[in-house]
Amino acid sequence: MAPPLGSSGGPWSLRRRVTVLLASVAVVLVASVSTITFAAFNARESLNRQVDQLTPAQTAVQQTMSAYLNQDNGIRGYALTGEIEFLAPYEQGKQSITESKPLLNQIASDDSDIGADITELLEAGEAWTEDFADPTLEKVHEGKEVSAEDYRLGRERFDELRAAGTKAQTRIDQELDQARDGLTLATQQVVALLMLVGFVVVVMSVFLWVMLQHWVLRPLDELAGHLSQVSEGYYAHRVALHGPPEIERVGRDVDAMRERIVSDLHEVAAARRQLQEQSELLERQTEELRRSNLELEQFAYVASHDLQEPLRKVASFCQLLQRRYRGQLDERADSYIDFAVEGAKRMQTLINDLLAFSRVGRTKNFTQVDLNVALEEALSSLETRLDEAGAVVTGDDMPTVEGDKTLLTQVFFNLVGNAVKFRGEEPPRVYVSCERREDEWVFCCSDNGIGIEPQYAERIFVIFQRLHTRDKYGGTGIGLAMCKKIIEFHGGRIWLDTDSDHRGTRICWSLPVEEGSADDTEPSHPTATEVSAHDEAGDDATPRDDGDRSEKV
Repeated sequence: MAPPLGSSGGPWSLRRRVTVLLASVAVVLVASVSTITFAAFNARESLNRQVDQLTPAQTAVQQTMSAYLNQDNGIRGYALTGEIEFLAPYEQGKQSITESKPLLNQIASDDSDIGADITELLEAGEAWTEDFADPTLEKVHEGKEVSAEDYRLGRERFDELRAAGTKAQTRIDQELDQARDGLTLATQQVVALLMLVGFVVVVMSVFLWVMLQHWVLRPLDELAGHLSQVSEGYYAHRVALHGPPEIERVGRDVDAMRERIVSDLHEVAAARRQLQEQSELLERQTEELRRSNLELEQFAYVASHDLQEPLRKVASFCQLLQRRYRGQLDERADSYIDFAVEGAKRMQTLINDLLAFSRVGRTKNFTQVDLNVALEEALSSLETRLDEAGAVVTGDDMPTVEGDKTLLTQVFFNLVGNAVKFRGEEPPRVYVSCERREDEWVFCCSDNGIGIEPQYAERIFVIFQRLHTRDKYGGTGIGLAMCKKIIEFHGGRIWLDTDSDHRGTRICWSLPVEEGSADDTEPSHPTATEVSAHDEAGDDATPRDDGDRSEKV
């Protein structure tokens, strides 16, 4: 079926085709319904006129003529015999006329077609009553004789009455026949129009189904066939549909999507090859890193055993020279020997610190650690240094976390030890706080020491980095770097708090909150308790103070 053409010569769109089709159906249905409605109204008018006017008029006319006939018979019998019993039909007829007269007057005023005939009947009845019935009754009551002339006049008036009644009856019958014919015609028209509407609906439904098949279903079947081939892997198969412009546009869009998918597949294949190459490279690098770590472990073993042995000999013989020959050589020789002894000791300390730094994170033996106990053990190890400096350490109640007890104790040891080491002129005051922030614990170690400039906030956590001379403050510069590695090994972070107005140094660190643990709620914060060298010492904490701090620049 050739597609309909628009005014521009191109095929009509599916929307326009459906709109024209539905508009045609609507026009036919509206016209049919209008005609059916008009015919139904005509049938209703015919039926109403037949039922409400003509049939009651016909009955009333018949009753009126019968009543006048009874009156005529009654009045004549009474006139001839003079007996009062003959007036009974007359009175009944008079009563019947009295009841039907208002109905006849109403019908005469409502229906102009039969109104004149009914009026003529009523007038003929009144003339018969005035010219014959009433005078005859009056003469009989007075005892006078009714003349032949009176009977002749009564016959003439009754003949006129009968003629008027026959004429009205005939006219009503004619109107009834016309009303019946009109009702029959209207009913036939309604039935015919309903059959026509049904036929039109059937034809339009068949036509709509054919058009739906041709315009929508067939192109969709073609599209499904194309997509089936593409889904089976024939990505080069071109999708082309034939039908209304919307269907063709869908085909073009699907084909464009197919082309984009093909292009993306090529890119994905290229990316997969590149990813595979990078994965192979990463495996080689991982293997190289594994080999390098093994070599570093071997180096650490050598440093901890083979290198320290000759270093101990050098330090031992230098100390032997220092004790045996001090004062026997010149002052410069004694100074040189002191430098050698100090250098050997410092080399031993650096090697031990480097080994301790390398061991962090090598094994993960996490348990439930009560940080209150860890802090007490760290302070117990710092007892002598705290007494010498007159330091006071206070803190909040600490939670229980998942971690390595020895390493977490090392963090408290290094931070509190640095706070005491880098003190100012006042006695050291150290406060260790703790609070919960969402899904992590945040700890802060605050002191009243010399402080750190904000520009050195990152440098202080780098291994072996120092901000001042070794003569002023001892240590190897590995303490804060050790703390950073321990905290990051536990999944936290550490930083220098530069936002607060705290005088001195405030170093903060975080540890994750263990989900479902008994300490998953924020700890209470009792009044801070002073900790001094007289507090109870721990049994198993032996951390070292290898940290380093910077002075204000």
